[in-house]
Amino acid sequence: MLKPEPNTLSEFVNSIREFYTAHRQELFTYALALTRSHDAAEDVIHTVFYNLLRRGRAPRELRPYVFRCIRNAALDAARRSARDDGPEPVFAREGGAEDLALLARLDESLAALSDDERESIILKICDGLTLREIAAARRVSINTAAAWYRRGMDKLRTMMKKEATDERS
Repeated sequence: MLKPEPNTLSEFVNSIREFYTAHRQELFTYALALTRSHDAAEDVIHTVFYNLLRRGRAPRELRPYVFRCIRNAALDAARRSARDDGPEPVFAREGGAEDLALLARLDESLAALSDDERESIILKICDGLTLREIAAARRVSINTAAAWYRRGMDKLRTMMKKEATDERS
């Protein structure tokens, strides 16, 4: 795990490398959920880690800090980008036809949620952050983060049930 205060630059770089290696998939999933583009998500992550390494020291709470930086970098990238090629799916498209259909429905349902609800669900379920970490990453109260998550999950369940019912009809 990340040491709070590395003594040398090489220890700092190694601790950042270890953090990236341990969390790269969840960081990418979050960046992809925000940018809706594989290329943009990779660019955001590279920018965040480049800036973190330039900083020269780790923040006190690295995990929420990095997620907050990814969010900010993704929003900056979205502001700079005027074109919209359409969102890319958040979830990998592997498996049988039923799995692919379910993942497509899930992506469509997630896209219908508010940005705050979608981000909270991705951070909690896909990336494994606690509500406290989500609140720190988003710079909101834990009650706000919990409300976004709960409302988003309620909406997601309703949409997924409705689609399943519609398919059976």
